[in-house]
Amino acid sequence: MRDENNLYWVWLSCRLGAESKEFGRLVGSISDPYEIYRMSEEEIGQLPLKEDTKKRLCDKALTDAYGIIKYCKSERVEIIGYGNKKYPERLKAIEDPPVLLYCKGKMPDLNSMLCIGIVGTRKMSEYGMRSAYKISYELAAAGVCVVSGMALGIDGISACGAIEGGGATVAVLGCGIGRVYPKAHTSLAKAIRSCGAVITEYPPEEEPHGYNFPKRNRIISGLCQGVIVIEGAKGSGALITATRAIEQGRQLFALPGKVNENNSDGPNELIKNGAYVALSAEDVIGYYDFLYHDTFDMRAYARAKKSSDFNRRAVEKYGVETVGEAVDETVRRKTNVRQAPNVQTESERDEAPKALDALDASTRKVYDALPDGTFTADALTSCGIPVYELMTALTMLEINGLIASLPGGAYKKN
Repeated sequence: MRDENNLYWVWLSCRLGAESKEFGRLVGSISDPYEIYRMSEEEIGQLPLKEDTKKRLCDKALTDAYGIIKYCKSERVEIIGYGNKKYPERLKAIEDPPVLLYCKGKMPDLNSMLCIGIVGTRKMSEYGMRSAYKISYELAAAGVCVVSGMALGIDGISACGAIEGGGATVAVLGCGIGRVYPKAHTSLAKAIRSCGAVITEYPPEEEPHGYNFPKRNRIISGLCQGVIVIEGAKGSGALITATRAIEQGRQLFALPGKVNENNSDGPNELIKNGAYVALSAEDVIGYYDFLYHDTFDMRAYARAKKSSDFNRRAVEKYGVETVGEAVDETVRRKTNVRQAPNVQTESERDEAPKALDALDASTRKVYDALPDGTFTADALTSCGIPVYELMTALTMLEINGLIASLPGGAYKKN
């Protein structure tokens, strides 16, 4: 797509921001961003948008957009605007599609292949780790594109499995393409770019703010026909992705786990509520065989089954943690994530009011509704708070250190 068109897609993305539900109202009748850019204030005033959005669209400054275009050219970052033929068709069908995608690597032809998202906890068990690696390895070998968030834990392991399986994989970032989060996954990001792509809707230098990740999750599920949840407590980021997948009409799969284990609560609950059991890649391939039979490489899949057991050395060469939880200290400081959330230092107590002030309206609404003592997400949904709004808010509150998660899917105010 010509550079000048990219310029106006970048301008529009900067004006609307991430997860804009108003973008859908614009593209329903206007397919070229330049048409919006050239509108007068009077014409913009007639658009079916919020007043603050109209005000931002009246800002015609292109300085930031030119800077981003220059950066992308120098760093070989492809800009895929909504009108680009490479823009994934499935993303166009969601309520809040990204205005554009910044892409580094080679975007697979997602419109012609089966795409499966694999998400899960950062605090993975040996069982979860080995299962994620094996399933993603075999799916990739069979010709399925594995999509994840490149996060610590299950996401990173799944990307490794897909790479080692010789297939395509896509990582969706919750920060700018000029950042690697977590930093420990720098080698992994490079490997993903060699056989797929690292993508994001955020401008190149956007920091990995905690509130970006729930927004990012809708793209992971939106790119895919189905999502597999491999370990995750109730209220975790993986469950937010699962909720978005359900809202978007995607098929949900889950790896069952031991009853009463925190990591198993989320997947087991999903299965109880209708998610398909995914014990192996075969369960997923079998579900989609009718639609994608011609795209599957079953010979490669048969070979992969003999070599797909977890390979610690193969994973660790990408800098991916294989046991427990690793936390990026730089981001921990920026997002106020605490190692011991129930014990506040004096400086942390001073920061609490600042964290509250930084909350958006819906997250503050959930915080104000929290009871004293321990509580569960289920108890709050019974109070009439929508599930998606609640799960996103709980994640944000935990990231900002305002609540702490407890065993059994419970929470407690800090």
